[in-house]
Amino acid sequence: MNASTATIIEVSSRGWAFWRALLDTCVGLIAGTAFTFVGIIVIGIVGEEALPSLYWQVDLDPLFRASMGVFLVVAAVLAIAVPFVVVAERVAALRAVEAAAQRNPDAVPQRTLRLELQNAPADLLQTTGAVLFWCLAGLGGLFALGVFFTEDLREDAVSWVALLVIAVLASGAEAVRRLGRRMVERDAARVGELWTRWKRLVPRAQRADADRREAAMRAVVPRWLSVPTARTIARIANVLLTATLVSLAAFMLSVFMRQQCRTCDPVYWNEPIENGIDVLSLSSGAAIAICAVLGILAWAGGIVLQFRRERALTRWVSDGMPRRVDVTLVDPLLSGNRSMVRLQIGLSAAGAGAVLVGTGSLWAEWVAMDARAVLLAAVVLIAFGFVVGWADARRSRRERQLARDTLFPGDVGPVGDETRKTARERRRRRR
Repeated sequence: MNASTATIIEVSSRGWAFWRALLDTCVGLIAGTAFTFVGIIVIGIVGEEALPSLYWQVDLDPLFRASMGVFLVVAAVLAIAVPFVVVAERVAALRAVEAAAQRNPDAVPQRTLRLELQNAPADLLQTTGAVLFWCLAGLGGLFALGVFFTEDLREDAVSWVALLVIAVLASGAEAVRRLGRRMVERDAARVGELWTRWKRLVPRAQRADADRREAAMRAVVPRWLSVPTARTIARIANVLLTATLVSLAAFMLSVFMRQQCRTCDPVYWNEPIENGIDVLSLSSGAAIAICAVLGILAWAGGIVLQFRRERALTRWVSDGMPRRVDVTLVDPLLSGNRSMVRLQIGLSAAGAGAVLVGTGSLWAEWVAMDARAVLLAAVVLIAFGFVVGWADARRSRRERQLARDTLFPGDVGPVGDETRKTARERRRRRR
């Protein structure tokens, strides 16, 4: 084995692509649930404080209150389900990299996939089981004290049934923790063996790509790859983020001036100050809405820009001729989320928001909206997003591998703990 034979490749498989798409869908659901929660709070407070007549005329309060209950249910389901999806995705990733190692012992998978396997896949399963067990044990202990020291609860059969259910759930959580521990013990050696091989091969693959890149002819970077620059995009994102945070701060100040805490009595000011608070609340709420719209437009524009760059990069390298370019220009296209994955996450987030509002409308019997149509749209958005992400997996591996074979970018991708540790060791050796 020598430096010229070591190489970094794009590793994928059908199983891993499925679980990866499902995990990306879960990421979108989490984001959509969180944003909808914040949106309901902001709209509710702004409507009640600044536009009370319109707010009560539309009668949004029952919808928002019911949606908060749906939020708690959805958040609990995601908190329990997502760790299992993560474990399944990492198990599939482990199998994919092992199969790739058998096909080509000198090949190293992309850094993003290696970073997922810094620990045994079931490590999160063990942690999830432990957290669930102690949460249920604490809840069950408090409820048991209430049952034992309260006569009404002792005589109520429902209380004992609830204690039994909590005990069964805690036993299930403990079983999950033990299953995770056994899986960690089983897979730890496999992961350790892979990392031992990768630590030996990655520097050789880096040198091999650097040598091939130096031997290739320097190419003129196409304008579509460098304009707008990453710095320009980052500045736009920072401006939007700063404006959103300032608007939120102003909005929270208007709320605090009216009521300092949840149990405090409302504070009433003289009319000029009251009008100023109304203006501050309304303007900050409008600013938050404008920032949200601009953020959505920027997100959509970013997806379109990235999609065009991905297609153009594939066409540019399709002739297979080696080229030398600045690696930082192609790093995001080779290691970050694909445009279709970003679209998938956005569709899933929109679907999650529709689930919260649609189910809340059903629970509140809110007749101003067709809840069933909203829920149907939510299911379509989530399912379509999943299909988009899953279908893009094979194309992603093919296009990124073609770019690697032509541009020789080396070990591009996010910096993980192992990479930081290796960099520190290299600096110490130089000293």
